[in-house]
Amino acid sequence: MAEPSVKKSKLTESDWISGLADDLLLQILSKVPTRESVFTSRMSKRWRNLWRHVPALDLDSSKFPHESDLEDFFDSFLQFDGNLKIERFKWIYNVEEHCDPEFVSRIDHVVKRGLKDLTILSKVNIEDDSVRMPVSLYSCATLVNLTLYSVVFDAPRAQLVSLPCLKTMHLEAVKFDGETILGTLISSCSFLDELTIITHDHDELGDVSVRSPSLRRFKLESMREDYDECEDPNVEVDTPGLEYMSITDYQSESFIIHNISPCAKVNIDVVFDAEDEDSVIHDFITAISTVRELTISARTLEMIHDYVESETELVPQFSNLFCLHASFSESSWEMFPTFLGCCPNLHSLFLEFDCLPEKEEINLSLVPHCFESSLEYVQLKVPITVSETSSKMELAIYFVRNCSVLKKLMLNESFGNVINKVRKIPKRSEGCKIAMPKPLHENVSHGSSLLPLICGFIPKILDQ
Repeated sequence: MAEPSVKKSKLTESDWISGLADDLLLQILSKVPTRESVFTSRMSKRWRNLWRHVPALDLDSSKFPHESDLEDFFDSFLQFDGNLKIERFKWIYNVEEHCDPEFVSRIDHVVKRGLKDLTILSKVNIEDDSVRMPVSLYSCATLVNLTLYSVVFDAPRAQLVSLPCLKTMHLEAVKFDGETILGTLISSCSFLDELTIITHDHDELGDVSVRSPSLRRFKLESMREDYDECEDPNVEVDTPGLEYMSITDYQSESFIIHNISPCAKVNIDVVFDAEDEDSVIHDFITAISTVRELTISARTLEMIHDYVESETELVPQFSNLFCLHASFSESSWEMFPTFLGCCPNLHSLFLEFDCLPEKEEINLSLVPHCFESSLEYVQLKVPITVSETSSKMELAIYFVRNCSVLKKLMLNESFGNVINKVRKIPKRSEGCKIAMPKPLHENVSHGSSLLPLICGFIPKILDQ
């Protein structure tokens, strides 16, 4: 009599998900690629057409054997239910023969279906064919998230630009047929919260003007390979509510910051190439001197080091700075005590050195004010290849003997051969602990079938 019970149990386990309400199943299917969603039509009669009502399309051109198959599928999906809202649309677009009018028409249809989340990743060679966005995108009243790669924006009429619900915008290798289009696009987003711009060679971005009272996070990164041919665009930032700004591998003539929140976290990796470079550097340093947390690259510190030496200028006070991450190269490492002297209220310090000089060349006589009053945490990172034991000791001694409120000094594995000696150094702060981080173990992830993936979404959706 046990056999029927076992069979019934197996049926329950394999088909229990089909008992869920349609609305819940549609939410689940909207979280997976459309290709996977279509496969569920084979599960049972209940699932046969369910995927056609999913308010999302997630397409990859490479998954279709022929370009015409993708076009037919796309058109069939939209025509099945003319009233279906397409809340989320993603298209990895990679075709051999791009037809711009047809592409624009299809995206236009999606935009007008109550679209909230749009991702277009074009792999079409932009030198040969321009993958353009429909003008309707400029005035999509429902759009919340926008991610675009290697596409073109035509110049719109100013009165057409209005994205009242847009919160996140990610633009990479995007071309604009007009230098003011990007600025107009940004200023048209009344509730823009997060903006990412990644520049590439030949993207003809024009000047980057970021003026937004609502913007909280701004990331700007350069992927350009040939600065001799074309520098990165000049930048102007006026964002009083900005909480995080990251500028990576950037080189331009000008970078002007008018307004930034004093609570902001800033990650800076930028250099300037301008006729009036000293003035640009001075204004830039002054603008970021108000932030609370700063990460600054070795090449930016080299630029500041050269500026200070050539102009005999003083670095402005970073009186609000609470946490500093700084990387020093061989040519600028000796300025770090001077730079710390401009941070009177520093609490946490993370220093990374490309190399260390011989002990005789080290001059650490200057004791910054923060050593006496506020610095509680220090982390030092030196390449494992650095063999100068005495130089590493000098660096550790500098902090252990001079920081009166230091609670923890963290040393990386390069200090392994001197860690015991460092722990024996008489400490200015009696409660100071000296430690080395433990090795991290990598987590190995394993693939899974569609059913566990679907099941994994259920608790999240039910909690909403």
